[in-house]
Amino acid sequence: MGSSCPCIKATRWFVMLLYVRHSASYSRINLHRQLLSKRSFVKPFSCRLYAGSSPRKRKSNQQQSTTLEWERFEFGESPKWDDRFESSRTFITNNEEELQRVVQEEAAKDQVALEQINQHAAAWEQLSPDSVPKATELLIPYVKPDRLERIRGVLRQRTIQTSFLFENPSNPSNVWACLRTIESFGVQHVHVVIESGRYLGKAALSQKRGMRTAMGAAQWLTLSNYASAKEAVATLKRNNVRLYASDVNPKARDIRTIDWKAHADQQICIVMGNEERGISDEMRELVDETFYLPMQGFAESFNLSVATAITLAHLSAASAQTTTGPLRPGDLSKHEFDCLVLKGLLHSIAQPKVAYALLKKEGLELPSETLRLL
Repeated sequence: MGSSCPCIKATRWFVMLLYVRHSASYSRINLHRQLLSKRSFVKPFSCRLYAGSSPRKRKSNQQQSTTLEWERFEFGESPKWDDRFESSRTFITNNEEELQRVVQEEAAKDQVALEQINQHAAAWEQLSPDSVPKATELLIPYVKPDRLERIRGVLRQRTIQTSFLFENPSNPSNVWACLRTIESFGVQHVHVVIESGRYLGKAALSQKRGMRTAMGAAQWLTLSNYASAKEAVATLKRNNVRLYASDVNPKARDIRTIDWKAHADQQICIVMGNEERGISDEMRELVDETFYLPMQGFAESFNLSVATAITLAHLSAASAQTTTGPLRPGDLSKHEFDCLVLKGLLHSIAQPKVAYALLKKEGLELPSETLRLL
């Protein structure tokens, strides 16, 4: 018998086969570990974990659009972590001490962003009514006639009768969608409350970073930033603005029952709360009225951008065939209209700094704050 026994031979072959398969598997595992340890391979795997798509597909999407384009924008596969909102997926340490340091740094950055946005708006508002038309005439030859006519045509439909206020929003893609929807309905002014202390946890901090990018890229709107709800409401009420907040509470009214003409002599501001928490208790006490959007399904609430769009649709319907509705196209002052046309021309020139240099050469120097967010 010895080694020539068929049973023994078969057993040896089976053992050898197991050894080969085990060795191959072991080699594949080691190779996989080596690949993962290389930096060039970590990023695609990370993208797949976040986006739920293959690395190849993710790369293709990034090639299609890597910047926030106001007039042409398509949402990515994972809007909550869209790479176009800078640092919206930035890793933040798990170390508690380091996290507290990041919280403090973020609060300081929020304050800087607040000041920049408000300085930008104030700089445009304070431009001389005489210098703006002159600057516009100098830049017109550098913009195509059809582009100039589109800018003027769109701005003729703008309204300041209604504005929107967002209190501590958390999702940059949501904010971006809201801003673009608001602009498409002709609303010019948007107010944003960012209270740094309300953004707790790594995810909230990371998304708030992306929010600063979203607001900074809203080039066709006039933004105002506030550090608290109290400050925002006080500023608006000093200007005789009536505030309506979207909220679910026993006193809230169906938006369809609101008589928008009852206070036709006042401008109005629509307040939208955080995506998860809604408006704060403080805001609820400060606003003049609260309303809700009727729903017939099992869902408890609308997405923030959807709620904004539905609210605007109601406001638009209430403004049809009347000049005293909440949306009043063409009610901008001449100075604000002229400033927005000039800003539109600067947006339409490939290098705004070159346009600024041209104006400076002709003796029309615009404040540096007007360039900051272009």
